Amino acid sequence: MVLDMVVWRALKLWWREWIGILFLNLVWVLLLLPLVTAPPATAVFFAVCKKMVDGDPWDLQDLLPLVRQLFFPAWKWALPNLLFAGVTAVNFIAYQSFDGLGWIALRAFWGMLTFFWLLLNLFYWPFWLNQEEKGVYLTYSNAARFLLKQPGTAVLVTLLSITVVGASLQIVFPLTIGLIGWIMLLGLTTVQDSLTLQKKKSA
Repeated sequence: MVLDMVVWRALKLWWREWIGILFLNLVWVLLLLPLVTAPPATAVFFAVCKKMVDGDPWDLQDLLPLVRQLFFPAWKWALPNLLFAGVTAVNFIAYQSFDGLGWIALRAFWGMLTFFWLLLNLFYWPFWLNQEEKGVYLTYSNAARFLLKQPGTAVLVTLLSITVVGASLQIVFPLTIGLIGWIMLLGLTTVQDSLTLQKKKSA
């Protein structure tokens, strides 16, 4: 898989659908505020972005059925993430003032574990939406296999996403031109290209 082709494809899709992505991005930000709607909003945003990647038409009438369809799967995904985030936060806060190589190594371990968890979650919904059998464990397993088979691509895509988010937050970029939508498109196109390549090899 050529990374620059994946990035370029996601950028072209974003440019073609920028009005819809901007709208979805603004709705997504608003729905993050009440906790109960945050996971379903993320899942629906990914699902609509997949329609864009597949070239399927979509409109506002699709959103409510998608919310109903994805509400419980989204919370099944969110609960382990909330647990992991809580455990990670406690560890960083509790041990941040401790000195010594052992404590530095422990913080480095949790930092690497957090980055790996980010990797898995960037590709969670792209795999969930593409696979026929749905399930949290199966989806994370597929994402982990992808990381093992193409670690360079996965890490570079994630680092690119983190870098762009970090830089853009300085100018409120996500709220103006739909940055989160581009990251979702990037994750979807990366997974789709990987699955297409895998099918060609097995044919």
